[in-house]
Amino acid sequence: MNKDYLGILTEIDKYEKSSPERLLFLSVIFQALLDATKEKTKIESSRTSVERANARAWFFCSVGVTCENFEYVCENAGMDAEAEYTRGFALKVINSKEIKYVRQRIRRVLDKS
Repeated sequence: MNKDYLGILTEIDKYEKSSPERLLFLSVIFQALLDATKEKTKIESSRTSVERANARAWFFCSVGVTCENFEYVCENAGMDAEAEYTRGFALKVINSKEIKYVRQRIRRVLDKS
């Protein structure tokens, strides 16, 4: 099991013990991670493809309303003000070789909220 994967799971586990308000905003971030990492298939709809692209763009935007929205969500989720930590975390999740298991862990957190 690689080091990044263990780090990702540790971060996800920390969020399970959050306040309801914080968990709401964390859920937005986690849902975007699920959207951004949804597996590509030959028969997927164009909507799924667009949602995946939009989720990735939301994490990595640097200007505009989308960026302001991302920073607002991160701030209310208790993440750093510049949202760099969250972007780095998202990049690790998106590039994880263990994405199937990371997605299962995120879903488990969302199911509890």
